Amino acid sequence: MKRNLALGALMLAACTEPAAPARTSTYAFDVGGDVFRWPSDRLPVRYYADTRGNMGFLIGRALSIWEDQFLYGEFRGIVVSDSTTADVIVRWADSVPPDVPPDAGPPVAACDGVTTLFFDSAGTALAQPVRAQIRITTGQAFTAAQVAACLRRVTIHELGHTLGILQESPGPTDIMNTAAPVSLPSGRDRQTVEVLYHTPPTIGPPPPR
Repeated sequence: MKRNLALGALMLAACTEPAAPARTSTYAFDVGGDVFRWPSDRLPVRYYADTRGNMGFLIGRALSIWEDQFLYGEFRGIVVSDSTTADVIVRWADSVPPDVPPDAGPPVAACDGVTTLFFDSAGTALAQPVRAQIRITTGQAFTAAQVAACLRRVTIHELGHTLGILQESPGPTDIMNTAAPVSLPSGRDRQTVEVLYHTPPTIGPPPPR
């Protein structure tokens, strides 16, 4: 009898509730409650990169970085050479910067970008490819290396918008923060995009081209 009681106590100790895993928080990715993401039947998403300068390299690098944030390949993108077949078109807004090694110092606002989605008349789907522009800051003098470093960060940020992260992150250490203050997506960026790609969308993709 004593042996059975002792065994029962051991079993009780072994079956205690496990501690809840620590999970990184997320931030909002919708726009006015509407959600956009690329459906699996449109993968890989086709990106056209401005043929001037090193835009092709920047887009390819940013795509690879975002793909690495997903556990099961929920998003994939490729760079295509024909803009008429692209789902996303990325161009320089004005001047084309030189292709130099990036500066390793603190981040500076030497560039910025904008991503635009064009909705159909019903507002339930995109009417044409997503467009993004990358612009070099001209109001202040920056070195070519500082611009190069900024371009790597901002390109990742803008491609985050093209994936469907339609809001800016309020977190100062997230790549999707307005200032794109870090070089790579954070844990919050990763968790946010993973949640996004497991959330039913309310906005459809643009027509196939």
